[in-house]
Amino acid sequence: MIKIKQALPYLMTVLLIGLMTECSALLHNPEIIFPEMAAIAIGSLCAPKFAWNTSKFKILFFICVCAVTGIGIVKFLSVPFALQLCTAFLTAQMLFIFSKTSFAPMISAIVLPVMLQTDSVIYLISALSLTVLVLLLRTIMEKKNILPAVHYQPAELPGKTMLFQAFLRTFAGCLLILPAVLLNCKFAAAPPLLVAFTEFCKTGSPAERKKPNILLFMSFCAVTGSLFRYLFSILLPLPICIPAMLSISLVLYAMKKYQLYLPPAGAITILAYLIPENTLISYPLQIFTGTAVLLFLSDFCRQKKKVPV
Repeated sequence: MIKIKQALPYLMTVLLIGLMTECSALLHNPEIIFPEMAAIAIGSLCAPKFAWNTSKFKILFFICVCAVTGIGIVKFLSVPFALQLCTAFLTAQMLFIFSKTSFAPMISAIVLPVMLQTDSVIYLISALSLTVLVLLLRTIMEKKNILPAVHYQPAELPGKTMLFQAFLRTFAGCLLILPAVLLNCKFAAAPPLLVAFTEFCKTGSPAERKKPNILLFMSFCAVTGSLFRYLFSILLPLPICIPAMLSISLVLYAMKKYQLYLPPAGAITILAYLIPENTLISYPLQIFTGTAVLLFLSDFCRQKKKVPV
């Protein structure tokens, strides 16, 4: 019985991924795939403890606000693509630090529609529906004593130091976004990587002591997603839900085995099912490069000193 309780959050995460990808295939609409749902599910259901200091309401609220903001940038901000991405990242950082939470996946909810250039309401509906499903499962598992209750302690509003750190993160992120777009390898600045970068910049982050492990694991997730999609969805082809469920299962197994619970890594895996087919070969290399650059930049953004007045 104990083993079943321990396995249930992982099983539910895999089934949610299967449901999302199969709905996308049946409705012939890739915008239903919301990769950050994998990160939210991992952080909410599978991690040893709830991954963020936030409430369930704030998760849903900021996913909604950020998805609408990202769609709005695509629809109404008539500037070059790279500047749209930088604007999305800047806006996401501002919302993040004023949210009184540590819920970094909201960043991806803004940047993803900009990166994919979607202004469809389907993206918003999918993001909200999938997030509701994850939170509903979390609530049920809390009531069944499978998972502990979430306790949220609102963070303080940002002072000069936090604002300066947000500025550094935004500047560093744009240092990656601009050349990535110009060199036609935009997934080196994939939205889940920008989420991971925000978390890397926190003092005490695993990025301070486990850079090689993180780099290898993020690359492994990109290879797994790309390879499984190519083998089982393009070559065979099987329903897309099968390789998606297999790949996320392998990633979850690796997370548990090596105790490296990185929610953005799940999103990296599932993003491989949303990118154009001709990008699958280069996708792992783009993720490897982007992760390496952001791990390096995180050292400069992890401020321990006071902001100069």
